[in-house]
Amino acid sequence: MDHLTNRLEPPLQHILACAAALAATVDATLWLVGGVVRDLLLELPIGRDIDLAVEGDVTRLAPLLATTLGGTITARHPAFGTATLAVDHWIIDLAQTRTEYYPQPAVLPVVQPAPLTTDLARRDFSINAMAIRLVADDGRLLPMPLFDPLNGAVDLAARRLRLLHDRSLRDDPTRILRGVRLAARLNLTPEPATAAQIETALTNGYLALLTPERIQTELCLTLSEPDPAAVVALADRWQVTSHIIPGLHWSSALAERLARYRHDEAGIAGLAPAEPVIAGLLLYDLSEDDLQAVRQRYHLPTPFRRLLIELSRLRSLAQSITTTLSPSQLDALLHSYSTATIAVLHYAATTSTASLIARYLREWRPLRPPLTGDDLQAMGVAPGPQLGRLLRDLRAATLDGTVTDRVTAERWVYQQLAAARS
Repeated sequence: MDHLTNRLEPPLQHILACAAALAATVDATLWLVGGVVRDLLLELPIGRDIDLAVEGDVTRLAPLLATTLGGTITARHPAFGTATLAVDHWIIDLAQTRTEYYPQPAVLPVVQPAPLTTDLARRDFSINAMAIRLVADDGRLLPMPLFDPLNGAVDLAARRLRLLHDRSLRDDPTRILRGVRLAARLNLTPEPATAAQIETALTNGYLALLTPERIQTELCLTLSEPDPAAVVALADRWQVTSHIIPGLHWSSALAERLARYRHDEAGIAGLAPAEPVIAGLLLYDLSEDDLQAVRQRYHLPTPFRRLLIELSRLRSLAQSITTTLSPSQLDALLHSYSTATIAVLHYAATTSTASLIARYLREWRPLRPPLTGDDLQAMGVAPGPQLGRLLRDLRAATLDGTVTDRVTAERWVYQQLAAARS
């Protein structure tokens, strides 16, 4: 346990050693804190987000680190003593150790500098309240002991989720959603006092006090979990889902859809961004009213908003997609929908339909006719409705194999023009 930082990648060890040495020059002390320490104890892979607690002046240290490490300051919040640096592919969050006071439930806190021990005690769960001091010598991190005044390592070994104080969920109800994610990912069980606090917070409607933006941030983090279905299943058991997305519940069908996505036997996952597709798979069974409620409640980015709108329409077309359709007929049904929405339908469909949609996404949707609009104009087709119609029909003929190359495409166009004149 004294040598946890040895498990970090050597390039990250080098960055943290440089950071520790630089911090010492401005009378600051750096601590590795939070999820990285927890995951080092569990011997899990370390992500790109690195949390550092700073006993010292973050506003003075951040620009020094950025300049020396060749990084970029991507955010800074002097009122909270925080700054974010991008260094290589890591995102390093610096936060001055602090105490905090929440004047009302679910609002941002008032903060003041404080020692590390106080800072750890104001955090959410004991397993996130462990730290390792970063000390460097000759460009290398020295092995330092785990600092664990709140017994997070004991809780972690027992797979126990424990809140650190009795006002925790009143102060910040997003901790309920964070707790669900952690418990699902790490197979944790809330200890009795924590379970009681969660039940009380839900009964008192604390989640409804949060802005939609704060809940949406937590939902986006759920989309990037290794097993979002497990998060939904646990949120259902904790009776959380109705507070954030009415109509969303775990089901075996939901789990099967997400399992198909994870296994991705047809190789479709790489064709669309993961987050909208996973969101669509989670929300696939919602009623039209519930989908509309999601769109109204949350300020969704355009790809998510488009997906929810399209999902309502595309689900109604699912029964029309059969193996008897020609490629052009299938394209006529699907070409106006985003790739993400069609991918959702693929993972939600029956085996035969899923295979057809997969072929459409891989082979037919990207297919382009041998001739462009410019080519058709060079052949004497004037801009206008006829040109648009010929391009559409030429695509259909290409999809169905009637047109296979430029020669057959030109012959096909001349035939169409002759037929139109006769």
